[in-house]
Amino acid sequence: MLTLQDCVEMSGIDWDELVAIAHHEHLPDMVALEKAHAFLQQEWGAPAVRQMVIDEVRRSIEKGDSKEAVTALRILEHTFEAHPGGHDRRLMRGQDAAEEMAAE
Repeated sequence: MLTLQDCVEMSGIDWDELVAIAHHEHLPDMVALEKAHAFLQQEWGAPAVRQMVIDEVRRSIEKGDSKEAVTALRILEHTFEAHPGGHDRRLMRGQDAAEEMAAE
C-alpha cells in the first residue's frame, strides 16, 4: 500500500511545498498533492505552484507572523529552484487575446 510520503516522493514536489499548497487551496494533503502533480505536467504548472507559495508568504507577512513568513520564504526559494521556467497562464490569456485581436 502506498503512503502519503510515497506519493510525495513520486509527485515532483516536496513535503513543505505540499503543506503550503494544501493550506493555500484549503484542501486535504492528498488532494493538494494530486493537484500540484497535475499542475506540474502543464506548461503553466511551475509558475502556478510558485504563485501559491508566494501567496502563502504574503499571507504570513500580512498576518504579522514573521516566523511563518521566514519559513514560507525558505519554501519559496526551494520552489523556485525545484520548479523553474514555465509560462504564467494569466499572462498567456492576455497574450492569446492580443493575438486574436491582431488577427482580426
